[in-house]
Formats: sequence, C-alpha cells, structure tokens
Amino acid sequence: MDPVANTMAQPLALQHSMMATFILPVARALRLHGVDPLEVMEELGIDAAKVANPDWRIPHTSFNDLMARSVELSGDEAFGLLAAEQLLPQVLHGLGLAWLASDTVFDGLQRLVRFGKLVSTTLDMQLVEDGELVHMDLGRNVEVDHFAYASRDYAVGMVTRMSQMTLGEFLAPVAIAIERPAPREPERWEYMLSSRVIFASASTRITWSRADIMEPLVTGDPALARVNDEQTQGYLDSFLAQTTSREVVDKIVEKLPDGPPNQQQIADSLHVSNRTLQRKLKDEGTSFMDLLQDTRLQLARKYLRQPSRSVVETSYLLGFSEPSTFSRAFKRWTGMAPADFRDHPPES
Repeated sequence: MDPVANTMAQPLALQHSMMATFILPVARALRLHGVDPLEVMEELGIDAAKVANPDWRIPHTSFNDLMARSVELSGDEAFGLLAAEQLLPQVLHGLGLAWLASDTVFDGLQRLVRFGKLVSTTLDMQLVEDGELVHMDLGRNVEVDHFAYASRDYAVGMVTRMSQMTLGEFLAPVAIAIERPAPREPERWEYMLSSRVIFASASTRITWSRADIMEPLVTGDPALARVNDEQTQGYLDSFLAQTTSREVVDKIVEKLPDGPPNQQQIADSLHVSNRTLQRKLKDEGTSFMDLLQDTRLQLARKYLRQPSRSVVETSYLLGFSEPSTFSRAFKRWTGMAPADFRDHPPES
C-alpha cells in the first residue's frame, strides 16, 4: 500500500487544524469590545505575526481557547456571532472568492461542503435537499475539553454571512438549530442570524428555502468560479486515453478533497467488483495505486503553478490530512519541496 495513503488512513483526532486567517475577524470583534487582540494571542501562545499567512494553520484546540477567552474578556455571550459579522471573503482565500462568483447561493454552499476541510479539518458538512427546503448540516462538535460554544456560533454566522454577501441581507434562513445550550438572551441570536433559532440541538443545521438559494446571482461568474473544474477536466482529457483508467482518475479527482479513496470505493462508484476493476486496469498496463499517485502528482503540479494557490490549500485539495504529509510526498515524487516548486516551477 502507498505509504502516503497508509498515513492518511490513520485517525488524526488530536491533530485537527484550521486556517489561521479565521483569527482576523475574531481580532476585529475583540477591538470592538476594547480588548487588545495581540495581548490575548500572546497570552494563548498564538503567533500574531503569522495570522495573515495563508499557509499557516493553527490547532483546533488553540482556536477553541481563543474563542473561550474572547467571550470571557468581552463579557459577550454572542461573541462568536459578532466575530462572524466581521468576516470578509478574503479570509477564505480562493474558496471565498469562488463562493462569491458562484451561480447561486446553493452553488456556493456546495463548494463549501466540498472544500470544507480546507477551512477546518473538524468540519464534516452535508448539504441535504428536502423538498422545498435545503439543509446545511455542520455535523457534531469535535470532542475537546471545555468546548467553546462561541466557535459553533462563529461557524453558523460565517455560513449565513457568506450567503448574505452573495445574495443580499434579505436572504435569511428558515430555521437554525445549534448544538449549544440556550443562552441568557436567545433573542440576540435570532436578531443577528435573522432566523428562528433552536438551541440544545443534537447537531447544528441551517435551513433555507430552496427557492431563495436557487435564485441566479447577478454577481455570478461561472468562468471564474469553475476555473478549477475546467483545468481538472483538461487534465483528464490529456492525461489518459484508456476508458477505464479515465473513469478511475475522474472518480479519484472527485473524491480527493475528502481524503484519498481506496480501490474498493472506486470500484463501488463505478458499479464493478474490485477484482474486475483490477483486471481492467491491468489490461491497460496500470494499477489503481499508480493512477492515484500519478493523479495527485499531476494535480499538485497544476495547482502549485497557480499564483493564488497556497501549499496548504493544495495539500487539502489533494486529500492530504496535513501540509507536512503532502510536502514529504511531493519531495519524494519530484525531489523538490512544494514551496520551491511553486516559486520556481520547471519549464516542463
């Protein structure tokens, strides 16, 4: 088995991380309360100088501590929602800009689900269509000591704010269920989220009217939002000629952001047995593991040649659990570190 894939298969419950740029809205919210965010970060051992670096991630536990301390210092039980109101699309880097250029709010939400692990490895989101309603399920909280419910509020506020930024402030969820105890002033949540809010829920879910989020956006730019899809399709067209191999690579690319798929998963998605898939690939002179590694390598080269694509974002798009794991694999494949390849890509 590929040692990279084997590493990826191991549980990483204690290594969850998130984009450090999500600290920026928190810092703005602290300033609104007259609290110096630099002092708070220094107290918690967070390097403030690295916060704006798109390649830097912080442990989920560190962000949890930051949110808990922010609530304590501000005395604001709705601090997570206030922080979300300070969020700008640039905080999400390429994902935020692609979201704003999406055809519809629903299209943007689909992108968030697909690339949620870039934002935080704790996220396990699902978008469920239910008749005239669409639910965004944010999953359950990760087990950490002294979980800060402001972090859950922040996640909900972030999704609703990004949705409103695409269609306007009049876009309001039908209902929101939050996995947190009822606050002292629940009406603040309903006012700030413009929705009916249900507390002490088993999981966190945001519900919209299907008609509202399927409305075409005047700001939609399909060419910009889907540039990665087009590049991937072009790669597929030129990379392989064999039918079965092409289908396998297509499925690998589709599943990579959620982690590297195994051969059985691909066989199931193609509705063939594992043995049949293995035989067909052998007849074409290749194997599943060869295709998986080649696909990751070719996409890594393509993504790293894009100036706006960070090494961290590339690593998660290719299904690596941590940037360090991707860096080791890429150096083994090419003899170069990803950052060096991005700064000085070879001609071929």
